[in-house]
Amino acid sequence: MSRYRAIFAYLTLTLTSQALCVALLRVARSSQGVAAAETLPVVVLVLVGWLFVGGTYALASRLSLQPRGRFLTQGAALTLNSVVAWFAPVPFAFVIAPTVAVLGGELVRVFGRHAPMLAAMGVYVVCTLLANFTFDSFLALPVYGQLSVGTLFFGVTFTQRDRVHAFGKGRVYAMIAVAATANLALSAYLGIPLRFLLAGFLAILIAEAADTEVYGRINKSWLMRVATSNAVSIPLDSVIFTLIAFAGTLSAATIGEIVFADILAKTVVGLLAAVRIMQRGPRPAPTS
Repeated sequence: MSRYRAIFAYLTLTLTSQALCVALLRVARSSQGVAAAETLPVVVLVLVGWLFVGGTYALASRLSLQPRGRFLTQGAALTLNSVVAWFAPVPFAFVIAPTVAVLGGELVRVFGRHAPMLAAMGVYVVCTLLANFTFDSFLALPVYGQLSVGTLFFGVTFTQRDRVHAFGKGRVYAMIAVAATANLALSAYLGIPLRFLLAGFLAILIAEAADTEVYGRINKSWLMRVATSNAVSIPLDSVIFTLIAFAGTLSAATIGEIVFADILAKTVVGLLAAVRIMQRGPRPAPTS
């Protein structure tokens, strides 16, 4: 990637973080009880920004610039996002997301060779949290199925977790524990009902542990390990969460639609993310 393409991609990525905030606000307004929401909680804006830290870190590394040139690019990104937030019909607070994306990219750089691992872990944890925030907003699929918006975030987690496998199974379990604990804290902070909190917590622990064990026992290409482990963990996660969260409040037919759409979306998103990662180069074998 040329320097100018990397700069353009960097600016676009930070703008995308702000656009995602706009999309999440519309989702929040469509959810029961927050139809009059004027903005998003600050914690959600921070999470959206951190979702892009891996991208800003990678692009800044490709710029091949001295610190001064890199800082100028980052300054341009923050200025552009501030201008957009000021003149566009969106809350100015949304500039928090690109700011976190830029500063977070510099923060993980401090950790040197551990930066890629921390970036992948960060995307994983943040996606589980954003999935928790949007779990009760649904999109009707054209033919059959009710798709939770949170599924679009959660589909990324399966492949991100498999990326972290390259750094050792112990770190995968540590990441899962951090994600589960963080989801408990976010649920309590945002007042999410206890049954949804329990559904998310158990789904993460059981499905992710199953995926980790299956992944570690397959001696094939990285893409095949991802596809096989996802084939176990995705249905498991979908069934556990949906039954605990909605059994008794939704009909069996509706729950069936949710599970179907959930599995379909997570599989597609996970495979797309895996293919994208494969395009960046071969993946190392997992370590124990």
